[in-house]
Amino acid sequence: MFRTMLIALPAILLFAAAAPAQDALKKAGEKELAPQTPKTSPKTGPAIKSAAHAGIPGEVEINFLNGSTVRMLLQSDKVEIATPYGNLAVPVKDIRAIDFGVHFPDGIDTRIQLAIKNLGGENYNDRDQASKSLIELGPYSFPAVVAATRVEDLEISRRAKEVVKQLQAKHPKKDLKTETEDRLVTPSFTIVGRIQTTSLKAKAELFGDVSLPVARMRGLRSLYGSTPDIELVIEAEKYAAQGQWMETEFQVDGRSTISITAKGTVDTWPQQNGQFMVGPNGLQGRNQGLQIVVPAGRKIRGQLNGNTYGGMLLGKIGEDGETFTIGERYEFTPETQGKLYLHIGPSPWNVQCNGSYEVKIGRKN
Repeated sequence: MFRTMLIALPAILLFAAAAPAQDALKKAGEKELAPQTPKTSPKTGPAIKSAAHAGIPGEVEINFLNGSTVRMLLQSDKVEIATPYGNLAVPVKDIRAIDFGVHFPDGIDTRIQLAIKNLGGENYNDRDQASKSLIELGPYSFPAVVAATRVEDLEISRRAKEVVKQLQAKHPKKDLKTETEDRLVTPSFTIVGRIQTTSLKAKAELFGDVSLPVARMRGLRSLYGSTPDIELVIEAEKYAAQGQWMETEFQVDGRSTISITAKGTVDTWPQQNGQFMVGPNGLQGRNQGLQIVVPAGRKIRGQLNGNTYGGMLLGKIGEDGETFTIGERYEFTPETQGKLYLHIGPSPWNVQCNGSYEVKIGRKN
């Protein structure tokens, strides 16, 4: 049987209502066809490598909005998701992960919209109570409050900005989403849309059959089958130029520990006959006779300094994310979510670099 973490109890008692009895679980020995994972050459794009992982079909780890995590067996057959290209019904056995956007429990959306309106009410008590209600609703109200900071009504805008500050002080950054779209990851591709399924049926060792509201979930990760690791080659000729970032297919969920390793060499000044060859840790001031220690994970703001970061493997999460150092190896648990981008620090001599790095990206269970 699978393990259920101790922190699962408050999560289940809080919001998981008992569901009708489900069909018996499939026998552990029952065979299923392994999903076919497309592979591409590292020279043309990321290659996905399947890594064996022991488990039971349908076994998942679910992360809830209150911060608790529970390991369960999904018993729903499919998840329905609406996309710009039509509605899809994705079999649960093909789901590797779900990054949930903001979903509202029944009645919450109406309460939020009324509170936003009352921020600009004529009565002070109504305005004050509206602010308190939005703060109490926490992450659910955050997208609407952020949108309200941009309205023309000055009173609503001013109060909304104050509510945003209090929500940011009260809740971790990863809990304050503004996105309503869901990202559903399969072995072949990621589906972006709006999940229409309102609850998932599951079975827990200690609690039996339960029905889990999607509105209470932050993320879901499959513990059965293949865990996709990405191997790729990043070419310095293209991605060591200012502003040129390589978009990987690796989706950061804001919960899992990410491991990135890199090897290879890059010539940061090819005209000097190999005098300035570096590895993924980059120059770090070597060209100026300095000994600068740049640790993995350092945040970089503003324009990159080639003397320090030339030739170094760098990353960011999301197209507008903050740049951070990676080097030869970096393990971290990011609070932000989004696609991982890679870059090689540009040459301080403003010349085109040569060479490449082989990069492996994966999650640690």
